[in-house]
Amino acid sequence: GKIIPDLATTWTDTPTSATFHIRKGVTCSDGTPLTPAVVAASLQRYMNPATAAPLLAEVIGGGNKATVTADSSADTVTVSLAHPWSWLVQGLTSNFTGIICPAGLKNPSSLLTHSEGTGAWVASSEVSGSSYTFTRRASYWGGPAFSGQPSGTVPKSLVLKVVEDDNTAANLMSTGSLDIASYSTNDWTRFKNQSGYTYQIQPQTDTMLVFNETPGLATDKQSVRLAISQAVNRTAMTGVLGNGHGITESNLGQPSYQCYDSSLSSLIPKYNVSAARKVLKGMHFSIIGTTQLSAGNGTSYLLAELEQAGATVTLNNENNEAWVTQLFSGKNNWDLTILGYGNTENSILSAAGFFTGPPPPKGENLGDVQVPAEASAYNSAGQLSGTQSCAAIATLQKSLLQGNDVIPLTGMPIFDVFAGHTAGVVVKGFVQPSSIRITK
Repeated sequence: GKIIPDLATTWTDTPTSATFHIRKGVTCSDGTPLTPAVVAASLQRYMNPATAAPLLAEVIGGGNKATVTADSSADTVTVSLAHPWSWLVQGLTSNFTGIICPAGLKNPSSLLTHSEGTGAWVASSEVSGSSYTFTRRASYWGGPAFSGQPSGTVPKSLVLKVVEDDNTAANLMSTGSLDIASYSTNDWTRFKNQSGYTYQIQPQTDTMLVFNETPGLATDKQSVRLAISQAVNRTAMTGVLGNGHGITESNLGQPSYQCYDSSLSSLIPKYNVSAARKVLKGMHFSIIGTTQLSAGNGTSYLLAELEQAGATVTLNNENNEAWVTQLFSGKNNWDLTILGYGNTENSILSAAGFFTGPPPPKGENLGDVQVPAEASAYNSAGQLSGTQSCAAIATLQKSLLQGNDVIPLTGMPIFDVFAGHTAGVVVKGFVQPSSIRITK
């Protein structure tokens, strides 16, 4: 959860602005120097509503406007907001706000096949949907100083393989065809305590049961959402999703997050199949899910629990791209899903953004939750700071839980396995590419 310097060496912020001192000596992948003007141009594009950038509301606040200015003489960039949003700096750590260099801004479609940034690696070839090869930039400045950086040789290239199934990834790793892999299932245990393999286990993905409250759907009724919540054994679900290493959550995030409130667990309905059956018997629900979350086992378990409570259920587990596309399409042709959010900002407010504002495709309110008190608490939490912000976040979460608008499930771990004499820094379950080293 600690913010460390990267392209910005230092920064200062107020509720309505943040000023960043830009690192000198950094170049883009095509050799263009990184200047405050380059940074400002990229952020201006991201914060322009016409860009429809992901998670913009979490960065600057819902309905807010931002202006970005560069001061070349001071080597600074300032982001100014029309209305206060005290989580701006935290929001700007999101990968979606990464700086795009001038060539990429001039021709955004080039970003599909070319690297137009300041990172350690440059795309060199691709087989779409199969593998992507990146070569190391000799002129890379070195990258942020992550804790625990391993020693060794920097690889000359990285080949990223698209492998949707953990068992397949384990087979490739066991034959030496894969050096680094992240597992969400117990396939990682094939390498546990085996010579030549090291691993790290870290909590990564916060999961929660999301109800589609679009008017006309069965899950628009609170009594139905309550019954579904009673039908789900969250402790058992943690076993399914966490593979023995998960934590049952009672907030929209993990206990390490700022403003976490353990008292909210009392607002989550207790497991009660008989009570659930009185409401759900004979009802039909459509579940969509992603195979990226423990191979889709969580939604399969949800199906079984609802059927035990007397409902009939259809389940469509898809690959992650298809699932995300369906969620944000605005079709609203589903009743339930398990949302998995790799919250790199470690922010409960960031997760709450999926339950306020307009629904897709115009917004990120996945379940079309329209409760004015919740929207008000969300805005207050972003405009305040410290204990006042946490109080507003508590009010927001209480409303969501009391209305059965969302049910927190599990903090899912990721099992990162290193083979082939490789090592690297893992942050929130994600291997940091610039940190990867060959140790022999």
